[in-house]
Amino acid sequence: MRTSRRCVKCQCPRLWHIDPVMIPDNDGSNLVALLPGVARLASGAATGGELRQRIEAGRFEAWVCTACGYTEWYAHEVNETLARLARNPRSGVRHHDADAPPA
Repeated sequence: MRTSRRCVKCQCPRLWHIDPVMIPDNDGSNLVALLPGVARLASGAATGGELRQRIEAGRFEAWVCTACGYTEWYAHEVNETLARLARNPRSGVRHHDADAPPA
């Protein structure tokens, strides 16, 4: 939708573009906060006093069809953080490359 400017599902030409996607701030100040493209709590060591740390990077943009509601999300500036998270098997982040030779 971002390129064609038409809904890929119903071909409607009327779209909403939200960039960056934001969410209400939970502190009650009526502000909005940027929805990061990546937000994870890093897993601490199984033993030891390592604290859990929030990791945030990038931003999301969204395209929403006014007719059917179909939505496409795009993440920006997240590759470095996702690659770092993928090194930890417990992070839930995996990289797939269909062009890479089988391992």
